[in-house]
Amino acid sequence: MTIMADNPAGNATDTTTAIPVAGPRVACNGGGGPLGHPQVWLTLGTDGEITCPYCSRHYVKSSGADDE
Repeated sequence: MTIMADNPAGNATDTTTAIPVAGPRVACNGGGGPLGHPQVWLTLGTDGEITCPYCSRHYVKSSGADDE
């Protein structure tokens, strides 16, 4: 399952909370628009976490997510 992450606040620099994702991969575009960055596909590490190298958003596998 692939999840497209979206930041409801639209703030590309908001890294105060981890963004939960259900699948092992996530697409990040930094929130799009003029504050965004090129879309990149990130794969969660063995610890179930990944940080975007462009905008530093931190993604974590949600607690109820199934292993794929």
